[in-house]
Amino acid sequence: MTNQAVVILPNRFDYGYHKEFQRKCTECLEGNGITKIVFDFGAVEYLDSAALGMMMMWQRRAAASNKKMYIKGAKGATAQILAMANMQRIFDYI
Repeated sequence: MTNQAVVILPNRFDYGYHKEFQRKCTECLEGNGITKIVFDFGAVEYLDSAALGMMMMWQRRAAASNKKMYIKGAKGATAQILAMANMQRIFDYI
């Protein structure tokens, strides 16, 4: 059994994805034995401030549950937006 869960993010990560994102994050936080949650940005070409806010909210919830969240696969403009938002100070990159 693995202690890691992966949330594969869509091509367009914005407020329109919030219900699905909430469902996936809730499953991860409630998962027995899960200590690491990875946001896979491999397919993301667009994200907005709502996406950044959702990530930060769930990171706080994860920390309160003694779980750690990571960012994986961000590239191009997506990586630049994450860097401008200083997400590397909140999330580790793998």
